[in-house]
Amino acid sequence: MAKGCGYALVSVVFVVTVLAGTLLVYVTSGPAATVAAVLLAVIGLCGVVVVHDLRRRRSAADEERVLLAREREHVKRTVDLVTDPGLSERERLVVIDSFIPRLGLGASRAAYRDRFVLVPELSPPARALLERGRRAVMSVYTSQVMYQRLLDGLANEVLLPRQIWEIALLLRVQTQLQHEQDRAMRGVVTPELRAVLEPQQEALRRSVASVTARVQSLERYARRVQEADAALRAQAALADNDKYRALLAHTDDADGMRELEAHGDALEQTLAKSVREAIEAGRTLSLRPAAP
Repeated sequence: MAKGCGYALVSVVFVVTVLAGTLLVYVTSGPAATVAAVLLAVIGLCGVVVVHDLRRRRSAADEERVLLAREREHVKRTVDLVTDPGLSERERLVVIDSFIPRLGLGASRAAYRDRFVLVPELSPPARALLERGRRAVMSVYTSQVMYQRLLDGLANEVLLPRQIWEIALLLRVQTQLQHEQDRAMRGVVTPELRAVLEPQQEALRRSVASVTARVQSLERYARRVQEADAALRAQAALADNDKYRALLAHTDDADGMRELEAHGDALEQTLAKSVREAIEAGRTLSLRPAAP
């Protein structure tokens, strides 16, 4: 509103100035000069209008970008999604934008329905299993051995997101099939119906057990990473050994100094072993494709 009033005031001042200038030119230089002055004034006014319109459009575009960025962040905070890591950045933004009501892109979400999983749509046991996997992955991402790039980059940057995506996809299918089983079991259950459902239920149980095993593999990997972190902390504490050596030297405790040095050497080996075991645990995670 204030900008609009400001532009209106500038326009009025410009018109008044042009009229006053035109009158002055007419009085001092005659009709021909007046016509030229009017043409120049019109051209100048057109330039002012064009500049004003460009600024207005640029301002509106900047405001839209800021608003869209804020809305996307809101979606990321409030909509619990697991997305296919194979999505391009443009495709990922299309999915996010489909959850912004004012954009009216809800229909486009259907085209990507197989590329994301809405976590609230999963059954409570499935959500709990997915959360276990997510916690394990997050503990790896926030570890010191990850920060210092001591782990296998493939396992962390490619394999872990793919694992979580495949687990979420399988859990969604299991949730849907469990709903079908629950509906089929309502009412009278005949021997014929049970004969049909029991093999399906067994297949579902086997699938749940398989996904549970994959989550447990992630948790074992995270545990190895935590152990490697503990070894790193212990190694950092070795920096204080000089103080303790000095203390032992003052007390003439040669045996104690030898034990302290031996402990430091053993700790170095422990660190190397912990990191190796963490890397090996990561390599046991498979890239098997998820079931459709």
